[in-house]
Amino acid sequence: MTVNQKGRKLFLNPSSDWNRYRDGLWIESRKRVYLYWFKFLKLAEQSPDHKVQWNKYREWGGKNAVMNMKFDVWWEEHWKKCFGCETRDDKPLFPLSKNHRADNLRYSLLVYQNLHRGSNWDIACHIQEQELQNRISVPLFEYATFDLNTKGNMKWGITRKRIYDEAGRYKHTYEYIDNTRGEYDPEIYENQQNKRKIQSYVGRYKRNAISCIESVCKGIL
Repeated sequence: MTVNQKGRKLFLNPSSDWNRYRDGLWIESRKRVYLYWFKFLKLAEQSPDHKVQWNKYREWGGKNAVMNMKFDVWWEEHWKKCFGCETRDDKPLFPLSKNHRADNLRYSLLVYQNLHRGSNWDIACHIQEQELQNRISVPLFEYATFDLNTKGNMKWGITRKRIYDEAGRYKHTYEYIDNTRGEYDPEIYENQQNKRKIQSYVGRYKRNAISCIESVCKGIL
């Protein structure tokens, strides 16, 4: 059991994401997940590349409510009808399509909102910089700083070359050639590896954000 900001007791079931929210009703996931659904829906409406099927959201109050109300006010008016269930075996009016993680939705949202920053690396660095100002770090962006040293002559390693016989037929074997160039710097190499990973994470969050926007356009998340 935990207590929300208004002092209300919330009963959490550790074996599932279902929460006995209040007034004897359950909701399928944490309130934060629905907050991000709400935010992605606003972004979808604002995007020239997407069209929201607002007929799917009549019980939400429609376009006018979503686009003009603050989430907490909107939530108090609509959560019972849209997401509340008497038991965990019931199906809410707006069920979730999968078990969304709130942090994953949040980072996807942040990445989407910062696409104008440029490269995946620039996006990660900006988000981490802003989050650290609030004393919150994005765990997967730990090394995302604009001054991370990744410069250096790192053309080194082993190249694998196929071996052919005199007739030019491949012999299903390889020769390994040392193509090391310059001095190997382990710190720079590690920084480069960390940078590649972070760029990959940003790419993953981008794809997830687009997927979320496309889903909310159809009335689901």
